[in-house]
Amino acid sequence: MKEIILGDGGMGTELRFRGVEVPSHVDDIWSALAITEAPEIIKNIHLDYIEAGSDFITINNYAVTQPILARNDISDQLEDLTLRSVELAKDAVKESGKNTLIAGSLPPLETSYRADLILPENQMLDYYCELVDILENEVDIIICETMSSSSEAKCALSTIQQSQSQAWISWTLHGNRPNILPSGEHISVAFSDLQELKADAYLVNCCGANLSGQAIKTLSELTEKPIGGYANGENIVTFSEDLNLSNHVESDQKTSRRAINESEYASEVEGWMDSGATIIGGCCRTRPSYIKELNHLVARRS
Repeated sequence: MKEIILGDGGMGTELRFRGVEVPSHVDDIWSALAITEAPEIIKNIHLDYIEAGSDFITINNYAVTQPILARNDISDQLEDLTLRSVELAKDAVKESGKNTLIAGSLPPLETSYRADLILPENQMLDYYCELVDILENEVDIIICETMSSSSEAKCALSTIQQSQSQAWISWTLHGNRPNILPSGEHISVAFSDLQELKADAYLVNCCGANLSGQAIKTLSELTEKPIGGYANGENIVTFSEDLNLSNHVESDQKTSRRAINESEYASEVEGWMDSGATIIGGCCRTRPSYIKELNHLVARRS
């Protein structure tokens, strides 16, 4: 059996579960607020994921982008907030006494899931390059995550071609359309559009666990590189056949989902592993208890 790499689970939603203010990701700064308002809780969340069995944890920089910080007139704090996120993760790893790897995020620069809101490519490249310059030599992995279109993914991935960190790419899917990105592109097309660029792993994230399984199976037929995913704590139960660009992906997911518990999530992930996934974890609404259950799953299959 191939070695399984286990990541962590949700951060923004976990902060909310613990009573921390996490404002809207649509018109505010989401989990970035907690970097200054609740740093100790961020560190404790990292520690809980490490204790649950995570082989890598992702720093809390998902909402630390130039356009998002500009919403609160704090874009000048980009570097400070990013490095503070790195520091909190490193503190957690040191306190745990384990050799947990640290990942940094290259997220959507604007509102997540909104392929219609991505910036012009030259601007995306400039912004991503600035983020990479801050992350370089600070993290072991850089994940271009929750990518909603080929253009967005290509711009993000192109900025880490010379990075010393592992370069991972992860797409999100339309809320209730199997194998379809919010842009309307099929994941196989999005994959093909990146073949001139180096990626060390291909993943899907921040969508229903059952949709992730279908996409991982598709990726398994396209590459010998490591594949995997980290989904939301839910399955999609109603589906759409609309293949157009959408600006209501999140609402489609909310009205089409059913929450699943730790054992149900692990059952879905076992299907991913049967399809060849070697990188697994959780995204929104998955908690340390979900990662602990996945750790047990990995142990059972070893």
